Amino acid sequence: MNQFVKLALFILLFNQSVFATQSIDSQSGLVIDKGYKAVKQQCSTCHSLIMVIQNKASREGWLDTIRWMQNTQGMPLLNQSNENIILNYLAKNYPSNKKGRRSAVIVKKWKKY
Repeated sequence: MNQFVKLALFILLFNQSVFATQSIDSQSGLVIDKGYKAVKQQCSTCHSLIMVIQNKASREGWLDTIRWMQNTQGMPLLNQSNENIILNYLAKNYPSNKKGRRSAVIVKKWKKY
């Protein structure tokens, strides 16, 4: 691939990531999306919303977290509709991150000096 094509692809991908930023609620720090008000109301009752923002999980992981809080921390049961709204929001906006902080460095051939 020539340098011009590589540069064009880089610019295209960079521009898409810059313009795909999410709106953040200035009070809570949560991503503004369908269901964020339910999460803001329910979760801030017992703890800071930073606890939500700093965690990442799959839908199942978030459900496990909710069940743990209900079983051990006194969190009340949620009605099915509200629970689905909260789980959908969390799974979409705070999903588990499969990769770590950075991609692994792959060296195809080491240079000898």
